[in-house]
Amino acid sequence: MPQFSVHLLRVLTPLTAVMSLVAQGIVLCSNAWIHSEELMPNPFYNGTGDKEFLSKFTVSGLWSLCYNDPGVNNVRCIYIDYFPKEEYRPDPNDSTMAIPYAMTRAATYIFISCITLLIGEMLCFCGHVIRRRRILTFAAGVAFILSGLLVLMGVVIFISSFKAEVGSKLQPKSSFKGPMFKYRYGYTFALAIASILMCELSGTFAVFLYIQWYKIDSKKCTERLKYEDFLHSAEDHIPCRRHPRGRSSSRTRDMSREASPCPSTSRERSNTNPGIPLSESMRDLAYYNFPPFSRDSTCYTVSTTVDINREGSRDIVLETLRRTTPV
Repeated sequence: MPQFSVHLLRVLTPLTAVMSLVAQGIVLCSNAWIHSEELMPNPFYNGTGDKEFLSKFTVSGLWSLCYNDPGVNNVRCIYIDYFPKEEYRPDPNDSTMAIPYAMTRAATYIFISCITLLIGEMLCFCGHVIRRRRILTFAAGVAFILSGLLVLMGVVIFISSFKAEVGSKLQPKSSFKGPMFKYRYGYTFALAIASILMCELSGTFAVFLYIQWYKIDSKKCTERLKYEDFLHSAEDHIPCRRHPRGRSSSRTRDMSREASPCPSTSRERSNTNPGIPLSESMRDLAYYNFPPFSRDSTCYTVSTTVDINREGSRDIVLETLRRTTPV
């Protein structure tokens, strides 16, 4: 199951990221953010004949504004000045310039969002290609989420600024007359909303993909550590072929010495001088296998033998002195 989720996220993350990039590219290049119609007073209206209001249509994007003169079908376009020399002043009769004013306030966030999205795309690509730099996928997810939030801020600022300038004309004056200003959003605005959703989805997918990779790597690391601990424990218990009496045998020998019922005997045997030559009779005895002794006999045999030898040697010395001493 984790492997399936990783494969699925590896496909969905770049797919949604590319879709968001395409959507924001269309948002930047197209000129169909908003369509508006404003009713303006007819200067030639005399109460009869001509229309009281003339319609002025506008189409605006990030870079240009197209409009017609009231009552004329010819359309002309002007570029939006992002560094105007004159400060914007609202006109109660003509609200055409309120559209580029709102657009300039929102464009900064949209431009920064596009740059952030491009950085996220590069990080996502590097994170998918370079396996040892999977942290780049997490950074790409953060960049995608930030890009979507920036576009959202730009859209909110555009709507709020635009409605603050033309809000008084959006309400009808009476039940017989409609509002003086009408507008509708174009497909570019819909793509801007779609790019927000795609950015957030791609960022979420990238973060979850990094989390899944981290879980898999942590599991592999834990299993490797357990395997290494098992190998070390096996090496401690299994002797080597060249050194059969290794660490385990020496440890067993020390434990057997400590558990011996006759510590003095075992100590005396271990401290015997190997340089003393053995007699012929003792060498012959080395070829016989004697039965094991009981605990009492093994504990007291050496000390009893030593006592007997001491008494015998004393009698021999006294007898020799008695014979050699003149009376």
